[in-house]
Amino acid sequence: MPLKLAVLILFVCAFVLPDVSSANEVEIRPFLIDETAEARDVITRTITLTNQYADRKITVFATVNEISVGTDGEIKEFITPVMTDRTNTVTSWVEITRGVIELEPGETKEVPLTLRIHPYAKSGEYHVFLGFVPERKRPDAEAVAMRGEADGVILKLTVADNKTEALRISGFSIDRFVVGEDNQDIAIKLQNTGQLASVPTGEVIFYNSKGEEVASVPVNTAGVEVAPGAEITLTEKLPLDSKLGRYKANLALEYGATQRANLADTTFFYSLPIQLMILVGVGILILTLLVTILFRRAFLEEKDDEEAHDVVLYVKDTHDAKPQDHDIDLTTKSEEVPS
Repeated sequence: MPLKLAVLILFVCAFVLPDVSSANEVEIRPFLIDETAEARDVITRTITLTNQYADRKITVFATVNEISVGTDGEIKEFITPVMTDRTNTVTSWVEITRGVIELEPGETKEVPLTLRIHPYAKSGEYHVFLGFVPERKRPDAEAVAMRGEADGVILKLTVADNKTEALRISGFSIDRFVVGEDNQDIAIKLQNTGQLASVPTGEVIFYNSKGEEVASVPVNTAGVEVAPGAEITLTEKLPLDSKLGRYKANLALEYGATQRANLADTTFFYSLPIQLMILVGVGILILTLLVTILFRRAFLEEKDDEEAHDVVLYVKDTHDAKPQDHDIDLTTKSEEVPS
């Protein structure tokens, strides 16, 4: 064989042909695990490892790495895990033995795999590479896996977006009697009973005793968010100025990022403006004084006149043979004195 041809064959064998020695050491099944899960789900699967050597014992280490996959299914890169947010760190959901897996010549072992989805896992599609590397030390096995030189299983996990968004009105109140600026607050208590944060919006519409709409006020113009499990109180101001009467307040809210939902409540109150109440009080006081004065003039003074009325007496100097019943006779008969 010519020398140049021999050198070329050695070069191809050494640098061009893939390293099939490690690939032939362990047979791994399955090649792909495709699962769809929801938050809080627990999924168990089994991976089978077979020692391809008939005369040699091997030591295998399992590695777990998040990867990004292209549209053609090819691994693009290995992603360094970030454990600060476990809601989207898929490697923290994977449970598999981190110890040494020893395989006797020709031996087959089943390695259990458990997926515990985070209670608040973010929806989306995740990819994990479960590498099984024949090495003597774990750091060496992990280095081989990170270089993309290991054989293993690709795990595709799709977390469905089945979280619910639910709000409820736990309180809607206005003071029963509104008399001034100090008690013109509208208090709206909202409780989030779902798994997603919500930003409610809407308005409060006011009607008078005739059922006519007289005013309205928007709710949550600042865009306050209600976190899951939280309860907040939104406060607005009454838009009624110097209007006396009984009113009905209708609360209408909407929430939901993808599908809108409605909330409603009603309450009643009386508006008693303080300025008008002062005028009414002064008017009642004046009317009371006037009635008192008229009463005294009509009854008390007339009674006093009757008690002080003089009786007219008729007095005559001479005696009348027929005196009136009311006359008084002042004359007397003189006695005759004997001479």
